[in-house]
Amino acid sequence: MENTKALEDYADYLLQRELAQQTRNIYLKQAENFINYIEDRVITKKETIEYKQSLLKQNYKISTINLHIVALNSYLKYKGCADCSVKTRKIQNRQAPDNIITLDEYRNLLVCAKESGRDKYYYIMRTLALTGIRVSELSGCTVEALKKGSFIIYNKGKNREIYLPEKLVDELREYCMQEGISKGVIFRGNTGKSISRTAVYKMLIHLADYAGIPKYKAHPHSFRHLFAITYMQKYSNLFELADLLGHSSLETTRIYTVTTAEEKRRKINRLEL
Repeated sequence: MENTKALEDYADYLLQRELAQQTRNIYLKQAENFINYIEDRVITKKETIEYKQSLLKQNYKISTINLHIVALNSYLKYKGCADCSVKTRKIQNRQAPDNIITLDEYRNLLVCAKESGRDKYYYIMRTLALTGIRVSELSGCTVEALKKGSFIIYNKGKNREIYLPEKLVDELREYCMQEGISKGVIFRGNTGKSISRTAVYKMLIHLADYAGIPKYKAHPHSFRHLFAITYMQKYSNLFELADLLGHSSLETTRIYTVTTAEEKRRKINRLEL
């Protein structure tokens, strides 16, 4: 009964932090696991380290263990035991985004979209590549936004302004006139609502097949990565790019600036040693 009350109080705390429902569920589950582990013992750094070791013995993926640890640390902070928090495990990632389209492949996709009469997807790819937005944020691209030259996206608890380049505004105005779109969302699905990520993904797979581009590169996030790479090559400003992409952490942004394995090989081959 006491544990149930403790978890209910913690659930209220998480709700006050305005965490997403799924996140709250994970945090509550991990808090319950730790409470069952610690039983009536006093929470100490030694106890939390041993609990972490017990997680490591359960053959979870490192990413899963880290999620458990983050959840545990949240509960420890709530209990006033932040000094007993434990460190996450370091993950060594292969820093080579080889599933991202190149500039030439992007241009090839545009040509194929035009040639096959799929103008909507031509302009969707243009919008994703020229703004760096996520496909889920296409709903903010409206006729009204073209007049302003930008639109606001609310995501992950904060507002972010998306700037529309003048050449994109001109192209989208032409598309709207062509399709008779006078107000509201520009890119719509069959129901008239904002086009779904699934619909965009399926069409990209089709266009990639038509263009002879590997299908594993044909995903909406490719264009966000292409935007980031192109921006960094042009301006080399990581802080500004993080702001444009809506990242709170520069580590997140840095992933978008990593070169592919093939690019690394080419650079190494050009070393005059």
